[in-house]
Amino acid sequence: MAYEITVKIIVKKHDGKQEEIEINHECDNHTWEEDCYKLGCAVAQNTAKTMLKDIDDEILENRPKDMKSQCFSERTITVRFGEITIQRRLYRDKQGEYHFLLDEYFNWHQYKKATPSLRKALVRLATQDSFESVSKTMGDMLAGVLSDTTIHRILQEISQTAIESEKHEWNLWFNEGKILKGGDRKIPILYTEADGLCVHLQREKDEDGNRQKHYELKSAISYEGWERLSSNEERYRLVNKKVYCHSDNSIPFWEGLSLLWDRHWDLSHLKKIVIGGDDANWINKGEETPYSVRQMDGYHLSRSCRRGWKNGEEIYSAIREGRIRQTLGKTIAREGKQSEKERNHVLKNLDRGIDWRIKVDISQEMGLLGGLGCMESNEDKLYSNRMDKKGMSWRIKGAERMGKAIQLVSNGELEDFCGRKCSQDRFTVDNLSFDLFSYPPEYEHSCSMPAFGSSHSTRPYVRVIRDLTKNDYPII
Repeated sequence: MAYEITVKIIVKKHDGKQEEIEINHECDNHTWEEDCYKLGCAVAQNTAKTMLKDIDDEILENRPKDMKSQCFSERTITVRFGEITIQRRLYRDKQGEYHFLLDEYFNWHQYKKATPSLRKALVRLATQDSFESVSKTMGDMLAGVLSDTTIHRILQEISQTAIESEKHEWNLWFNEGKILKGGDRKIPILYTEADGLCVHLQREKDEDGNRQKHYELKSAISYEGWERLSSNEERYRLVNKKVYCHSDNSIPFWEGLSLLWDRHWDLSHLKKIVIGGDDANWINKGEETPYSVRQMDGYHLSRSCRRGWKNGEEIYSAIREGRIRQTLGKTIAREGKQSEKERNHVLKNLDRGIDWRIKVDISQEMGLLGGLGCMESNEDKLYSNRMDKKGMSWRIKGAERMGKAIQLVSNGELEDFCGRKCSQDRFTVDNLSFDLFSYPPEYEHSCSMPAFGSSHSTRPYVRVIRDLTKNDYPII
């Protein structure tokens, strides 16, 4: 049995006039659910077309005086309730350039069918499940079907935009000396843990032309501390956690990570940066960061102690508590070359193995002080579940873009890169000045250093200059 359904919609426009829309739809009793859903989508599509036409008319009335309307142009966009085709005006400014003001008003990409809202939803889903699965899910949920290739392309475009933005930031900051707009959160200590995830590669070759089977995707988490959850159990969560995924080898890992730090925190107020991770060389490079305190992660250190000595647990506890020098004479070594290798590894990292809380002067403003060791679980949930555990293989560029997309989703920054223009603009035209002897006339007996109070305040050369300008610096 079939039913003929007629729906009437009355839309009130910005000028007070009303427009009536009539929609006729046929439903079958065996497919009533799908038919009703399609009817709802049809209502939403017609309503959206009327609303967008009304908004375009309002833009015409309030456009800048130098904008002249030229003609109408058709555009088809994909939204959450299917595809709609609209007519919007093309304008020309006094410089002779053309604009679709409706597109600019909604921050729509040129030549892209999916709206920013839909692109955000697609990428968020794609960081949790395969492109094929997301395509099937969206096909069931939406009136129109989006292919896995389309979803893949959308994620690539958004991730690449974020990567290029980071590279542009890095070039302005580290090469041109531009001062970027930093974060406003002032904290005394920042915690960072880093680790690498080995993903399987497909059709990749190394510099010698040999097949490359694995690629290490480098990532880190940074947070302000710990906060106890309101439950009977003693459980904690990380405060203001931010995720970083390294996605461009032309940028040093720690310099790229410092850009994320600067985006969210006021680095000029930092007193300590605690760095956790295994003994990888690229993680140890973080020790060059000013005010840094390094601690080796407990899992790898404990494993090496157990493999190197029979009383490995005792050795591990002694290292963590900073009393290993008194305990070395009581060690019981295991036999074998592998055990010797593990012992050498531990002895090389004795200072890194000490708990960071023993190395710093504890002050009340630092708040709750917990132990490091959150990176493994975070990496498992953020990256491994999507990129490693489902038998997937990647191209290097694809792995880096997926990692960057996961970063954007985790940090709540995805929306900033889904539209026509990136909303994460923090560039300024100011340059760092190091002329100690150039100052305005009203400050005849004093001068200042912009670098001391800027986002560059924790960088090595600024620390050296700060030390040179102190009164107690010995003059030879």
